[in-house]
Amino acid sequence: MKQWYHPNIVFMSETEATIIKLPKTFRFTYFGEHDFHRILSLFDWTPKDKNVVINFQECKKANYQPLSLFVLYVWQLKANGCNVEIIYDPEKWGSASEMWVSMGATELFDVLDSPNNNFQSDGHKPLLAVRNSSDFRVALGKVESYVDEFDIEYEKTLRYVISEVLYNTLEHGRNLKVPSLIQFNWYETENELSFIVADLGIGIKEHLRQAYPQIDSDVEAIKYALKPQVSGTFNGKKNYEAKNNAGVGLFISSNIIRRLSANMFIVSGNGVVHISPTDITGKTIESCWKGTLVYVTINLGIVEDLNLQKMMSELREKAMEEIAERTKQEKEEDFYLNIQNYFSRYAEDKGRAKKIRDEKLVPAIAEGKTLTIDFDDVVSAPHSFLNALLATPIRQYGLAAYKKIKILNAATEIRETIDFIFDENTQ
Repeated sequence: MKQWYHPNIVFMSETEATIIKLPKTFRFTYFGEHDFHRILSLFDWTPKDKNVVINFQECKKANYQPLSLFVLYVWQLKANGCNVEIIYDPEKWGSASEMWVSMGATELFDVLDSPNNNFQSDGHKPLLAVRNSSDFRVALGKVESYVDEFDIEYEKTLRYVISEVLYNTLEHGRNLKVPSLIQFNWYETENELSFIVADLGIGIKEHLRQAYPQIDSDVEAIKYALKPQVSGTFNGKKNYEAKNNAGVGLFISSNIIRRLSANMFIVSGNGVVHISPTDITGKTIESCWKGTLVYVTINLGIVEDLNLQKMMSELREKAMEEIAERTKQEKEEDFYLNIQNYFSRYAEDKGRAKKIRDEKLVPAIAEGKTLTIDFDDVVSAPHSFLNALLATPIRQYGLAAYKKIKILNAATEIRETIDFIFDENTQ
C-alpha cells in the first residue's frame, strides 16, 4: 500500500516525538463535498512505544464527529505503548480546543481505565464510550431527549437506526483494548441531527472474509454487508461463518436512512460507501480507518407521516425477496462440495480426491460455476490430498481462483496449506 505523508504530521527522530497538528479546518465536508481521506490521513497507526504530540491549537473550525475520532486514536496509541500529549487552548471559542473540552474528551484516560466512567459532556454534544449494554441504553436515552419534540414515529425510527448501528459495533467491532464510541449533535439552526459510531475492530472486510473469502476490497465488503442475511456476529466461529445466522438489521436501517432523505457514510479500512436518498456509491481512498465508522446526518422533520411499522414490514418483505433471488442465483452459479460427506473427517485418500476432482470439480469449472468447498468438522487433510483436489482447478481459473473457489470452515492448518497451494498455482 502506498504510504501517505500528511503535511501536518512531522516524523522526528527515534528519540523525539511524532507531532500531529490539526489543520485550520477539520470537518468531513470540504468545499461542499465529503472528504474522508483528508481527515483520516492525519491518523498514523504505526507508532509503538513512542512519544506522540497532538496539537489542536491552530484548528479554528471543526465538527464534533471527526474530532471525536481522536479519542479512539489516542486510546489505540496508548494500547501501543505510546506516551501521548494533547495540546489545546480551551479559551478559543468555536475552535477544536473548545469542542474537545465541551465533549468531555479531556477525561479520555479516566474513561478508558474505568468501565464505570463515561464522558461528562455538554448535554447537547454527548460523547459516550460504548462497552456494554448499559452504555447502549444510555446512548439510546440521549437520542430520545433529542427528538422528544417530534412525534413518536420519528423517535421510534431514529431509535431503531441508532440502536442497530450500536448493536453492530458491540457485536462486530470488539477490541479488547479500545472501546467503541458514539458522538452526536443537533445543529439547531439547520434542524439536523448528526451522529458517528466508530470502533477499532477488525473491520468489515476481515469479518466477512471468514465466510466470503472471495471478497477482496473494503468497498465490496461494505456494500455486501448492506445485503440481507450477510454479516453474522462475533459470538464464536460458527456464527460468523454461517450465512443463515445473519439478520437483516443493517439492510433495514440503511434503507430507512434513504427513506428519511438522510445520508449514511460507512468507512472501513480504505473503503467509503455513501448511502444517499437516491443511490449507494463507494470509493477507495488512500488513507484508512483501522476499524469501522458510521456517520449519519438526518434533517429532522423533512419526512411527514412516518409509520415505522409499515416501513419495517415493507423492508422485511423486500429483504426476503432479495434473499430468495440471491439463493436461487447462488444455486445456479455455485457447486457445493462437502469434504466430510465424501472423505469422512480424515480426508487423506489422494486417489479419490483426483476422482472427485475430475468427475465433479472440472465439469463445474467448464460450466463457469463457483466452487464452494466445505471442510466443516474435517480433522485432517494433508498437502498431497489437497493438492490433488485443488491444484488443477486453481490453475484452470488462474488468478480468478481467489474469487471462484470458496473455502469454508477449514481448520487453521488446512487453511494454511490451501493458501500455499493457491499461491503455488497462481504464480
